Amino acid sequence: MLFPTLDYLLFLPLAVALYWSCTDRYKIGVLGLLSLFFYGSWNWSYLPLLLIVCLLAYGFGIWVEKSKPKRTGMALAIFILFVPLIAFKYSDWMIENINALGSMLGAPAGLEPLGYALPVGISFFTFQAVAYVVDVKREGNAEKGFGRFFTFLAFFPQLVAGPIVRRKELLPQLESKPKLKEGMVSEGLYRIIKGMMKKLIIADTLRYAIVDLAFSEPGSMYGLEMWIALYAYTIQIYFDFSAYCDIAIGSGLFFGIRLPENFRRPYQATCVAEFWRRWHITLSNWVRDYVYYPLGGSRTGSPWKAYRNIIVTLVVIGLWHGASWNFVIYGALHGSAVAFNRWRRKRTGRKPGEPLNSAWAWFWRFFLTFNFIALARILFRAENLTDSFTILQSLMIWDATLPRFNPLYLAILGLGFALHFTPIEWERKILMGFRGLPDGFKSLSPLTQGLIAAATGVLCWEIGASEAAYFIYYQF
Repeated sequence: MLFPTLDYLLFLPLAVALYWSCTDRYKIGVLGLLSLFFYGSWNWSYLPLLLIVCLLAYGFGIWVEKSKPKRTGMALAIFILFVPLIAFKYSDWMIENINALGSMLGAPAGLEPLGYALPVGISFFTFQAVAYVVDVKREGNAEKGFGRFFTFLAFFPQLVAGPIVRRKELLPQLESKPKLKEGMVSEGLYRIIKGMMKKLIIADTLRYAIVDLAFSEPGSMYGLEMWIALYAYTIQIYFDFSAYCDIAIGSGLFFGIRLPENFRRPYQATCVAEFWRRWHITLSNWVRDYVYYPLGGSRTGSPWKAYRNIIVTLVVIGLWHGASWNFVIYGALHGSAVAFNRWRRKRTGRKPGEPLNSAWAWFWRFFLTFNFIALARILFRAENLTDSFTILQSLMIWDATLPRFNPLYLAILGLGFALHFTPIEWERKILMGFRGLPDGFKSLSPLTQGLIAAATGVLCWEIGASEAAYFIYYQF
């Protein structure tokens, strides 16, 4: 069930009405069943996998609290939770590499790929389950109610593509029986409207009109056209993923539940380390807490070990996105850049995100950071390393021919950049109102808000791409 479709626009209000019509005793159970139905609407055969991961995490949480296992027991529990993800997402890639290595050594393995279809959302709910078990080991207090635990793991707005929610962010809200606070519905509606516009008008239009034309056939465009396509993809993937998170957060607010923010204008970063504090924040925090710190973080006594830990952590982020050498190299590049940022910080004392002393100091750091991120996106979009190299070569071939893209789509690309680089504070003013002009979105009447939502829906379908597309992060 895709978010920007009629199916979801019918499902969400029906789900909200059913949820709030129940007594407090049944609310969490109803929310769990709604989440089960939502996930089953993708493919009913995926449901047993979700239930198995949920049962394992629930059982391991109680076992960890009671038995307080040593490192070996915890490692085994975590490995078991990762088995479904490894089997569905990484097994064929590992078999492919084993076969390739065997051929190089003159002893072909001849292993056949398993060919499993990747269940939607498996990376997200697996990481959430692992974090829960580790948190119980660290802090105790395992959840005893299975229905509440299932709802925590499978809460439908964020189940498929995040944000990755930790137990301290959601379970306390479920335990206290979520209540609607003033302004929650208005804020939720605003976030959904914003997400729909970002997805259908900007992300899908750029994909359909620019990005797919350039990347579907590597080498078909070069020079300025290819640079425009690369920048279009850089903006597309941000608006696509952040749109999903906006709709997820907005949907959660209708149930009185607030999900964590996942983006904070990431391309405004002036170093790669700052970028990862602004992009997919819940994943960055996850690998920080469950990979980087357990490896020793920066408190290893050796700067080289700290750099190693950074690179390993970012490679994990790369592999989380997919089973491909493209993603391994993507993670290694970002890890090397973050390690370099740390080396620089040790010499300058400036932390990521701290104000700079001049516009020029800001500009050259921003320019280098943004273009590094954009060029690394080639590994994200290309099917393999060969295509990545072909695209990189295309960027280096200069041609004076004017881009053939429709000026309207170039204007939408410009709009995407303009919206992204507005100050974060402006959004709060739009939602809450300006000083001296308090009529922000929240202060409008329900009728006016509904009319704005309806008008936005019509505008999205009229201006947006002519075909519905999955969110990019569904594939991860």
